[in-house]
Amino acid sequence: MKIQKIRHQLFLTKDLSARLDRIATGTGRARSELLVEALEAWLNRRNPAAAEEALGARLTRFERHVEAVRRQQGLQWEVLARMLRHQLLTAAALPPADAAAQANALRAFEAVIDELADRLSGNEAAPSDRGIAKLRRLN
Repeated sequence: MKIQKIRHQLFLTKDLSARLDRIATGTGRARSELLVEALEAWLNRRNPAAAEEALGARLTRFERHVEAVRRQQGLQWEVLARMLRHQLLTAAALPPADAAAQANALRAFEAVIDELADRLSGNEAAPSDRGIAKLRRLN
């Protein structure tokens, strides 16, 4: 449903206009959007009931986001547990690894840990296959 908007004309001082332009440019938001937000904040300060209602709506959205994160985290733990169980069942039937196999496994493990550390610090690594790329698009 499209919200009907009414145009208002507003005159600002040069300094105030320059501040508004800097904020709009820095945040990538429209000047009119920032002005509407500022006016709403000012009006809400004058009408606490409206401010509490707006805060309640924001808290509800926040709670929904937190619940979605919890569901995703639960799924991640389940996947990890299934992978660990599979690995332990598979490894139980194998003979002990020789020194060369252990060294290869250690290098592979360190590579995974290095990639995880890079990802946690904000560096995006190239996906190793199409399945990983598909999973990353889900987030």
